[in-house]
Amino acid sequence: MNVQRPNIIIITTDQQRTDSLSCYGSTFTDTPHLDKFASEGICFERAYCANPVCTPARASIFTGKYVSRHGAWNVGMNVPDDEPMISHRLLDVGYRTHYIGKAHFQPFGASPEQSIETRNNTDRYPEFRGPYYGFETVELALGHATYGIAGHYGEWVRSQISEQTFASYSKARRLSQVGFGGGAHDWDIPLKYHNSVWTADRTIDFLTNHPTDKPFLLAVGFQDPHHPHCVPTEFEERVDPAEVPLPDFVEGELADKPPHFMEARCGQLSKSKIRGKFAIAGQGGGADFRKVSEHDARLGRAYYYNMVKIIDQEMGRILSCLDECGLRDNTLVLFTTDHGELLGDHGLWMKGPFHYEQLVRVPTLMRYPAMIPSEQRTHALFSHVDIVPTVLAAAGLPIPSDTDGVDAMPMLTGKQESVRDSLLIECVDDPQGLRLKTIVTDTRKLTWYCGHPYGELYDLENDPSERVNQWDNPTYAADKAHLIAAILEEMEILERRVKRISYA
Repeated sequence: MNVQRPNIIIITTDQQRTDSLSCYGSTFTDTPHLDKFASEGICFERAYCANPVCTPARASIFTGKYVSRHGAWNVGMNVPDDEPMISHRLLDVGYRTHYIGKAHFQPFGASPEQSIETRNNTDRYPEFRGPYYGFETVELALGHATYGIAGHYGEWVRSQISEQTFASYSKARRLSQVGFGGGAHDWDIPLKYHNSVWTADRTIDFLTNHPTDKPFLLAVGFQDPHHPHCVPTEFEERVDPAEVPLPDFVEGELADKPPHFMEARCGQLSKSKIRGKFAIAGQGGGADFRKVSEHDARLGRAYYYNMVKIIDQEMGRILSCLDECGLRDNTLVLFTTDHGELLGDHGLWMKGPFHYEQLVRVPTLMRYPAMIPSEQRTHALFSHVDIVPTVLAAAGLPIPSDTDGVDAMPMLTGKQESVRDSLLIECVDDPQGLRLKTIVTDTRKLTWYCGHPYGELYDLENDPSERVNQWDNPTYAADKAHLIAAILEEMEILERRVKRISYA
């Protein structure tokens, strides 16, 4: 098909589960705008992140490389300045490149000398506008919810109100017991100043004012639904906590898992032998999740889904703007997240080195009317590292040999049913501590822990809830050997390219 070079919009949320969208089958929440968007393109039922932590996952989305190749293996690190992203590649061929919202390519809590995205220095905002990692211009939001009114977003809010009022927005009323997950918080910030609304406002401004004679790459990063779970008090379209399912957990199911699973559940990670010099991302020192009541679990989960409903409303505004600006047909729009959230499932909250489906399987929707037929759903495997080669292929551009993903366009256009047999998920909590790699196939999932005798093996066909670890089950010995060999083969392929992580 002979089409003009498309505009590209990559939209990411933060820490979003698939069951937060009704297009993935949820009946306790309603996301009509994203449901409609899904029906206009393709919904990936089995899309996976490359890492279950923010910065590493985001680096993989924008570089098309696994964590061991781009080198940003944990939060608190910078994506290397010389790492080519899709923004660099499209900028080089004439695209206008712009980023709005949360990027998290550098740390929020670092010194100003280490990080442009730090919240510890507001002197560079709003003057700093880029360039930044191949994006000619940026409008950044730093952090999350009550601690996320910073960067360009924060300075805009500050310009609208008094300093006293601005300071009050750093607090919210916690409704659930202190010390677990994201909790549930009522937040008095007006919706018009909420981070998701600002992100949509700036996106609409860009789309409305962008000249039509040049294609663009627009990256949009929503801060939510990352913890803490703060919902503006004036937001009315609430999820009923009574309708939200309790966490999916069976007492005793962690007995056959690696020891850090139970340590995390009991709030003992600060004393764990597997902990390196960094606090475990997404867990910190740990909280005793055994103490979470059913009432607080439902409430914390409901507020999480409420945050997604706000995003859905703002996505409706963005998608309507695309239509009104005449950009719909020749714009490839990808909606995904960096990773999921456990929300009490398996007895755990938030994120970390646990490659359960709730954390690594991510909502992913794509629409490109010029090339991708509508009303598609696929169970074929898709990885975040496939985004860069797929987008480049859709734009008619060559796929660089130094990317790790595969071009999914043959699958999206109906020429093939799938483009990969397996995919890799890496987690490096500390190079001298916990390192794990997971391989996922159509029916199996195996996780290998470097330097440890234990591991995980799940029969996803017969045990989709990943209750029973088959690592030591002789019946699965052939599966185990085959999957470990597959990990070794994938590692060998990656080692042929430049490695970023030093294990010395």
